[in-house]
Amino acid sequence: VPGFTKKHLDLKNIPNWLTFLKEDLSLKALGLSVARLPAGKGYTIMHQHKEQEEVYMVLSGRGIIHIDGEDISLQEGDFINVAPESKRALKAADNSDLIFICAGAVSTGEYPKNPNSRALIDDGIPDYDNVPPWYEGNEKISKINQRLKNEREARKE
Repeated sequence: VPGFTKKHLDLKNIPNWLTFLKEDLSLKALGLSVARLPAGKGYTIMHQHKEQEEVYMVLSGRGIIHIDGEDISLQEGDFINVAPESKRALKAADNSDLIFICAGAVSTGEYPKNPNSRALIDDGIPDYDNVPPWYEGNEKISKINQRLKNEREARKE
């Protein structure tokens, strides 16, 4: 069994409404869906979550997200984080489909381990001595990796 699961979606022909990716990607810790709201259409209910934080990433089109009584315009390239307790619903603009990804997760309260970490989940294990095949034998990359390794080790001291 490989250490990954891959699913291809034709982004130009995403089905209307929500496509959940839990089963397609064998997800265990991340809620992930892609959606197409047809022009002028939107969610028929407001919703919120008990614990799940959601991030909406607009791939194309325009629309609005209504959060706790406020309409926030959305366009291609927008990312918006919504707190679990905030009530929300999305709607496509009258003349544009709205295509977006929604990712959600629940905090374990265990991360970040380092309060100064740039990553929320700072459990990465860098292997500076093991380069991807496209950089094998590249001395410049080896030197960069050695510098990064030294900097990381210096931060631990």
